[in-house]
Amino acid sequence: MAKRTLPAIGFFLVMVSSCAPHLTAEQRRQDVAALAHWANDYHACVEINSKVGGLPDYEELLPKYMDLAEQAETNEEFLHVVWGYHKLIGASGHGYLLPESGLLGYMLDSLRHKAKGLSDIPWRRFWEARYWARLHKASFAHPPFQIVCKGEDYFTGEEWSSWGKHIPEGSQIVAVNGKPCSQYRDYLKRETFLRHIACEGDPIPGRLLLINEGPDFKGWEVSFRLPDGSECTRFVPRRKGYRPRGKSRFVNWRKGNCECVELSDEVGYVRIKVMIGGREKRDEKKIRRFLDKSQGRYEKLIIDLRHNGGGSPIYTYDVLLRPFLDEPLVYQQISGVKRKVSTDLHIVRGSCSQYAWETAVDEVPPFEGFDPNQWCFHQISREVKPSQRYAFEGDLYVLMDQGSGSATETYLDAIKRTGFATLVGRRSAGGMCGYLIAPVMRLPASGMIFRMEADLDINPDGSFHELTGVQPDVELPPCQLPDRAEKEILLKDLWIGAVINGLDTTAAGTSERDGH
Repeated sequence: MAKRTLPAIGFFLVMVSSCAPHLTAEQRRQDVAALAHWANDYHACVEINSKVGGLPDYEELLPKYMDLAEQAETNEEFLHVVWGYHKLIGASGHGYLLPESGLLGYMLDSLRHKAKGLSDIPWRRFWEARYWARLHKASFAHPPFQIVCKGEDYFTGEEWSSWGKHIPEGSQIVAVNGKPCSQYRDYLKRETFLRHIACEGDPIPGRLLLINEGPDFKGWEVSFRLPDGSECTRFVPRRKGYRPRGKSRFVNWRKGNCECVELSDEVGYVRIKVMIGGREKRDEKKIRRFLDKSQGRYEKLIIDLRHNGGGSPIYTYDVLLRPFLDEPLVYQQISGVKRKVSTDLHIVRGSCSQYAWETAVDEVPPFEGFDPNQWCFHQISREVKPSQRYAFEGDLYVLMDQGSGSATETYLDAIKRTGFATLVGRRSAGGMCGYLIAPVMRLPASGMIFRMEADLDINPDGSFHELTGVQPDVELPPCQLPDRAEKEILLKDLWIGAVINGLDTTAAGTSERDGH
């Protein structure tokens, strides 16, 4: 029966997703109001975004965005208005329109397990959300090569050829469509849907060529300054949608999620791309074989979690924590949620390994400035039990950056609180979900589904995790990611070189919040 059902579901998916919804002006206004209402009742970060982070007040901007939604002439324009308003509400922690791949995962969970947090979203409505996810993706574009941002300048991150002209890796982009890069950025923020973004900051972080400028848009006229000093201008055709992650060989999946490299007789290296649930045993065995082969000679082991966006906390405990322990690791966290979350929503608590227990969850007084009638803060005591130890007795170093988020931060936070390893690099993304898994919410008229933060995690120094992330023990200047995880290339990486050559481990990370 199941095998006959799947094609029917697929057919239904194609049929429904091809039907564009027709919304009235009042329905569009209601959706924007519903987004603000959800933020007021359940979102953990909107108050601190304004009071501490200095962002505009989302409630003050609500009338403006309701009017913009009412005036939208197309579904695409309405989507951009809602997305721009949501960029302010979801500026901290998890905050995004659920992509098509994420919708499928949530839909299957709701069908199989009646997952809490989704019980108020009928599974058939996920197809409605798929329309908006596809429309959102179509708003973006990317060039046929990677772009690397260094300060205010942009460079090609890989070689590219066009009409017999070779554009080498490292060529500088000096102009786009006849405009210097800074002017082109201003044009995008003024003339494209980026103008609808409610919050200040950089909506084009490190990419530059990322906006589909309309139905007739084919690409960009780009002026390059080549490494030899010569200049040329070429038409760069646009590719549809976001740049696929697999385009970077540093996250190429053909070599698996976990890559292990011996950098020298004294230094080993482990690269983890995502904290994939269900891969724990496979990756743990791979790391164990790698370290067994070294026969315990490594004095340093580098775990590279740069651009690791998270996944399953169970992975972090069972693969990257427990096998390094000789005795249980005990630490505490404090997390706050709005009281209406527990009374109105059905949200899954953060998942843990069966060997990483919450030994206690105690309510504590709210922090200063938080109304105890609206907020509830919890102190969570955790105990992580050791497993069979890896063949490693040296010093552990973990590389991190703002691409390190969500479940990855569960691991980074445990390290920060216990001193279990040395954190090296730049601050993390800020979206740990220490108490609750970030829920999804559905706009009633359009059916758009967003994921947003529901808990507010407090760092050991009293700062808000969602604003500052986890700070490294040793902060290093921004560094381009290696091209791939191979010994010769990794040894040229500035951060890896800093670890190999010795770090000032007394230096505390003080990096400021970068733009999302």
